[in-house]
Amino acid sequence: MTLARGHLLIIGLTALNYAMMLLYSMPKLFSAAGGLWPFDLRVMGYSVVEATQYVSAITPEGRLFYLEVQQMLDTFFPALLAISLMVTLYRLAPKLPVLYLFPVSGALFDYYENASVAQILLTNAPDKALVEMASLLTGLKFASIAISLLAILWFWRKGKTDG
Repeated sequence: MTLARGHLLIIGLTALNYAMMLLYSMPKLFSAAGGLWPFDLRVMGYSVVEATQYVSAITPEGRLFYLEVQQMLDTFFPALLAISLMVTLYRLAPKLPVLYLFPVSGALFDYYENASVAQILLTNAPDKALVEMASLLTGLKFASIAISLLAILWFWRKGKTDG
């Protein structure tokens, strides 16, 4: 298999996993929590009050769904996204492997975020330090992904103008 075909395959798997979360699990979580945003989607993070509101609002079935289905889907997504971004960066800027740190760190932040969110969901009164850590990890995850995407856009546009 060529690099281009492998790249398309990993992007396809990433998109499929994301679509499953976006079209299947996220609507269920929104509904189960009375329209409140799941922790994973709160780009700017969340406070202890907001976390407590979420765990108070989500139904027991919704909480179980979050812990079992959403977190299972989000076990695959960080790795798939990191590989997709790294291969894209490699193809656009092969002499700058330092850029791989951003997708890898994004995946690691996402995994630690998932573990923290699971702990929050297992309680009705989330611990302040745990919520602050989870919120920080959420923000760092999105920042790492954003930097990766900006680098890809920059190198892609640079290639268009240079080429």
